[in-house]
Amino acid sequence: MLIQKNEKLYLAAVVCLGLLEAVFIILQMHCISMIAEAVFMKGIVVSQLYHEFIKLGLYMIAVVLCSRLGSGMADNLAFSVKNTASALLLEKLDRLGGVYGSGMDSGRCFVLLTDGVERLELFFAQFLPQVLKTALIPVIFLIVIFPVDWVSGILLFITIPIVIIFMMLIGRFSKQASQAQWGVLQIISGFLHDAMLYLPWLKIWGKAEESADKVNRMANDFRSRTLKVMQIAFLSAFVLEFFTMVGVALVAVMLGVRLVEGMIGFQLALFVILLAPEFYVPLRALGSKYHDSINAVSAFREITDFLGTEEPKRGTDTIYLEEAPEIVLNHIGYTYQESGAAIQNINLHLKAGSNTVVFGESGCGKSTLLALASGMKLAQQGMVTWNGVDVRQLSLDTIRSQVGYMGQDIYIFSGTVYENIALGDAAITIEQVQNACKAIGFDAVIASFAQGYDTLLGENGRGLSGGQKRMLGIARVFVRNRRFVVCDEPLAGLDVQSEQMVYTALERLLEGRTALLVSHREEIIHLADEVYWMEDGVLRK
Repeated sequence: MLIQKNEKLYLAAVVCLGLLEAVFIILQMHCISMIAEAVFMKGIVVSQLYHEFIKLGLYMIAVVLCSRLGSGMADNLAFSVKNTASALLLEKLDRLGGVYGSGMDSGRCFVLLTDGVERLELFFAQFLPQVLKTALIPVIFLIVIFPVDWVSGILLFITIPIVIIFMMLIGRFSKQASQAQWGVLQIISGFLHDAMLYLPWLKIWGKAEESADKVNRMANDFRSRTLKVMQIAFLSAFVLEFFTMVGVALVAVMLGVRLVEGMIGFQLALFVILLAPEFYVPLRALGSKYHDSINAVSAFREITDFLGTEEPKRGTDTIYLEEAPEIVLNHIGYTYQESGAAIQNINLHLKAGSNTVVFGESGCGKSTLLALASGMKLAQQGMVTWNGVDVRQLSLDTIRSQVGYMGQDIYIFSGTVYENIALGDAAITIEQVQNACKAIGFDAVIASFAQGYDTLLGENGRGLSGGQKRMLGIARVFVRNRRFVVCDEPLAGLDVQSEQMVYTALERLLEGRTALLVSHREEIIHLADEVYWMEDGVLRK
């Protein structure tokens, strides 16, 4: 899936250049053995062999060129695969309904899209081409060596399985250790993402030091697992070097004995002994690249597994919510494969134009409830309907176009205030943005900016307070006039002044709309027409 037509061409070029390099190495060693025999056994003056030296130089240049071109093609392959992987992952995430619909936590998504994709470079630029070359190049050497000296050919042929068996045994332990290391890295990344997200709350509740201690413990665990991987890698390198050295030594001894007894000529013996170390080079390179790329192998498998995730079967119907809709969740349930049930047998009726607030602790299933009600995630049991229409019959684009989402983490990209609210929608004019901001009380804040709606905002909202970011997020929803709104912790992490500003804006946003809000903060209860509490995936009034 990750290897498209262009990538296949790059991979074929890398392998072909590797095979050409092997052929030129064979010709180079043959030329060296002929020069040595001519000088030491036949007494020919070196100056008379300039033609042979020119050929030797050309062979050496060809070897270097093939190696350089192969490395360049491998880099192009890795770059192309990374671009393809990023595009495929984002498309897959989009079809699954974003982070909510994917069933993955945000930390794992972040690691997969960043570190996971970057590690593919090692896999495709080094490991995969080397696997193919290791499977083909020794065969070429054996084809050349067997007709010249079948005894040495048999010795080399016998030692190959021994080296491979020991590589597989050590590789099994290395694989387990590396997968454990990769798993710990994902846990650390996810925890750090959540810790930074909820840092204000951790400070308020005095849990910041406890979280820092947990990070230190996880970091120590990751360090110890990394050292274990390195120990196995050193052991593997030692075993590989030992057996290749033994293999070359056996060939050298047998050649020496037969050379003394006159059973083989000097030139052929030298040719074979020069080729013997080169015969093991692909295996040794594979061994080193395997340990360098073992985490890349884990990342590759996880990416391919994610790309193979079964997508929810959605319909192609469309619906337009001109008025506040009636939302009904009938006996819905959802179970995560890794962590188990998130919510079970929930019945919830959101009356048209009503505001419903659900309170609950972190991890109780509130975010899953939002994702199911908004149609971004499809229930595994039960049914969710909008004005009597099953959301499973609707296309994902339709769902996105009818739901307004307001969360606590508002992403701000580098651009003007207007651009951040319009989000590239050419149909949204500056006048509409101004009217939306005026309706929620954000216009006064924007007026204090140096260039008003043309003020450039830094990446991730540098220069804006937490409350101002939330106001911008509310403006995004308001200007699109979505009649069904879902809010995830809209007041979390705000000071008193910002909280009041956001509360007032929310109050204006929710007028005439059907809304589902989840929160820890009891202050938001004043916006509610209906109030529920959720605990361990169970909803109660």
